[in-house]
Amino acid sequence: MSSFSIIRCLGLVSLISGVLIVGASLVTKDQIRINQEIIMRDSIAQLLPGVEKQVAYGVEPNGELTRLTSVDAKGPKMFAGYDKQGKLLGVVLEASERGYADIISALYAYDPATKAIVGFSVVEMKETPGLGDKITKDKEFLENFRKLDTSKPIVAVKHGTKKNPWEIDAISGATISSRAVGRMLQKSMTEMAPIVTRHLDRIQRGTE
Repeated sequence: MSSFSIIRCLGLVSLISGVLIVGASLVTKDQIRINQEIIMRDSIAQLLPGVEKQVAYGVEPNGELTRLTSVDAKGPKMFAGYDKQGKLLGVVLEASERGYADIISALYAYDPATKAIVGFSVVEMKETPGLGDKITKDKEFLENFRKLDTSKPIVAVKHGTKKNPWEIDAISGATISSRAVGRMLQKSMTEMAPIVTRHLDRIQRGTE
């Protein structure tokens, strides 16, 4: 076989491979987006029990809100949840912070009526198994987020020493991860609570 034939054959194989890769990407892209939306809807439903309707907003750099049609939009987002009567149950926000091993990413529910965090769920983390990863499942730790006051700076305190409603009772042996959760929530609240307050009338309507 001549060199030209070999090159032509390789070129044809490369072309076919490229077409197959692009085709597979196009076919799976929509399904990936659908799966992401299902996971997000389920997460919001867990954080806001009784939710019947959800509205997603993108948060612009100037603090304005944009109604979203897809959860894979770039930039920070918030998700408003409503009951059967259309009453706002709360908004679900994203937060992240470096823990002991890597970045901890989470979702949390905020009730603007009581100015309290009423739910918390870790989305992604690489904390030490059996220690840091307890922030995802330790029932006593998760109790912190049934009604965590945000009127004062949120802070994680040594296990067993919590005295105030804005404090997080840390997990014994997982203090670094617990403190990371406190930092991420405080940072997110500092940035997002004023935006929620500014647009609260619009968010409560949930129609735009």
